[in-house]
Amino acid sequence: MRFARFSLWACAALALASCGGLDEGSESGDAPAPTAEQAELNAAPQFASTYTDFDLAKCEVLSEEREEGSSAEYRCPGFGELPLLVQEGDGRFDLDAGGDDGGFQTIGAFNDIGDTVEWRLKNGQPFAVIFRFLDVTEEAKGRTVLAVETVTRLGLPACRVAQIAGDTPDANQKARELADAAATEGFRCPDEPELLGNAQ
Repeated sequence: MRFARFSLWACAALALASCGGLDEGSESGDAPAPTAEQAELNAAPQFASTYTDFDLAKCEVLSEEREEGSSAEYRCPGFGELPLLVQEGDGRFDLDAGGDDGGFQTIGAFNDIGDTVEWRLKNGQPFAVIFRFLDVTEEAKGRTVLAVETVTRLGLPACRVAQIAGDTPDANQKARELADAAATEGFRCPDEPELLGNAQ
């Protein structure tokens, strides 16, 4: 009698496992399918920043003229294989990322370049840099200007997107927003950079 009861219980357990239990072909730990909102978030471009040091003393001098009007060109460490190309002329500097954009864009005052370059990344790939001009004139009183410049990639020349006075509220965040707009489809380099505050 006990054997019969056990057999009946075992058969019921086996039937339950085969009908309503775990399917051997399925994974119990499978994650649920992403919602439409999660899928849209995953598909959206992911923007981030990374930073590199800038020190002119560590740059390679490509050319130099000190006799008639001071001028020089430098190749400096950048991000991965992308260099920073720096031009100096008449006490002013210009910086291009990835390659020479063919122009010389700076601020009107005598200046230096700050010691940090911010690289904006889209899905891990650099597309723009943000760097700081330091106004070195006596009357400047610490004036700085943030420059937003696209990165030369695949033969496409870079361009200056914007210049933002350093005392502009949330200047760094504004610079990132303007940089990120340059990564959107259909972006075209402006004829002149957007100026915010005393940024010339």
